[in-house]
Parts: sequence; structure tokens; C-alpha cells
Amino acid sequence: MTRDAIDRALLIGDTLIKALERQGMKVWVNREKSRTLIGLDETSLTIAISEHVARSKHEVTAAEKKAIERWQRSPNRWGTGYHYPRPPDYDYHPTGKLTISIGGYPSRSWGDTPKTLLEQRLHQVVAGALDLIAEHRIRAEEQERRRLAWQTEKDRYDRQVELRKQELEQLEELKVSATQWLEAERLRQYIDAVEQAAVRNGELSDELKDWISWARIKADCMDPLIAVSDAILDGPEPKSPGYFY
Repeated sequence: MTRDAIDRALLIGDTLIKALERQGMKVWVNREKSRTLIGLDETSLTIAISEHVARSKHEVTAAEKKAIERWQRSPNRWGTGYHYPRPPDYDYHPTGKLTISIGGYPSRSWGDTPKTLLEQRLHQVVAGALDLIAEHRIRAEEQERRRLAWQTEKDRYDRQVELRKQELEQLEELKVSATQWLEAERLRQYIDAVEQAAVRNGELSDELKDWISWARIKADCMDPLIAVSDAILDGPEPKSPGYFY
């Protein structure tokens, strides 16, 4: 922004800030983000004053032509530090025309026109700022309503997923318990059959009796309906003493 434009922008900004404050709005600078903000209640918008810059195709100057020729004649032109003196494609010219922009999306802007200077449009800027703040507030409220609706649906979905997970886990536990019970019953049937066969054949020795008692205890340990544990198999895993050095 040119010096003349800066002086004019400062005067416009001072007048505009006072007009906005009369409408209950606050104006402050966010130094961390290098932005000027206006706000009303919980709604805030960015505001900026900029100068329009015109662009024209660059015409190569005599000095630039000589620089190119010197580069072309230089034997070291491809060496380090010898860059081609490329002229710019465009020239940019400040116009002194100022524009005030408010908001991001949606946004509005007001600028100099052939018939009206920006200073004469400040009442439009103030009215437009109030309209934009109201629009942003409505959009924010709608967005919050949609967010809450989404959160409600997500919570419902999460509950259903968790309920389904718990049901599957309980069903798996049921299947495991049923399998363990059936296995325990099969063992008992087999143990009974061994005992009956030994009695019939007169082979029920003390050693076999000890084995039958041991086997029935193991069957009970496998049965999920009997609260008994196996002192050896349900105990901690043996730990190796490691290597001797």
C-alpha cells in the first residue's frame, strides 16, 4: 500500500471503527495471526482495508537488455553465481483505490467507484457488517444444530456397536462354557466306563482307583459348573532359572 493510500486508509479505519462501536461492535487486533477483527456477542469476523493494484505487461528496459547481453557474452554464464537476468513478466501499479473486506465465507466488500469514494460508503459498510454478523450467527447455530444431531446419531451408533460387541463376547463365553461342560461329561462317561470294565474283569487295583480319582478331579476342574481349580494346571507357569555362568 502506498503512503498516500496508507494515510487515507488510517482515516477511513478510524471513522469506521467509531461507527462500528456505536452499533455495539468491538474492534481488536489478533497479533498472533496479524488480523483485525470485529465482533458482536459471540460472533467475530475479519476486516481489512487494501489498495487495488493494477497489472500491466512488462516492457523490457534498455538496462535489462544490456544486462542480458552481458550475461550472454560472459564465458562463465553457466557457472555458480551467474544467473540469467530474467525481466519480470508484469509490472504492478498502485491505483490509490481502496477496498474494505469483511468476513471469510460468506464475505462482503466495498470499494471506491467512479462516482463514489469509500468514505461516502461507510454507512453501507456498517449495515453490511451487521448483516454479515447476523448471517454468520445463523450459520453457526445451524452448524451447531447439525453437529449435535450428528453427535446424537454417533452416540446411538457407538452404543449399538458396544452392545453388539458385548453380545458376541457373551455368546462366545457361552459356547466355550458349553464346550467345556460337554468335554467334562465325556471324560466322566469314559472314567465310569473304565471303572465298570475293571470291576467286571476283577482288575480294579489300588493304582487304578488312584487314577480314577485323579481323572474325576480333572473332569471337575474342566466343568464350568463346578467351582474347583487345578492346583497344577491353573497355577503359574514354571520359570526357567536361565543359564549358569
